[in-house]
Amino acid sequence: MPEPDNHPAVVVAFDHNSAAEALGISPTRLRQHVRMGDVTVHFSGTKPIYLLADLEHFVEQLPTRPNRLPKL
Repeated sequence: MPEPDNHPAVVVAFDHNSAAEALGISPTRLRQHVRMGDVTVHFSGTKPIYLLADLEHFVEQLPTRPNRLPKL
């Protein structure tokens, strides 16, 4: 019988709250970025799913100096 795979699970996507937590921002701030088109979100039915690669791309595109988000 083969031994069980002891490798940790690889995370490739997050739900909304987990994505915000991974980014270090609030769920509300993440929602603002989604509305502004800064972050790509996919859906499973009505549930938003954020790919790790999309979150990384979002962070890479952020300014390197502090900046205020526009009010919606």
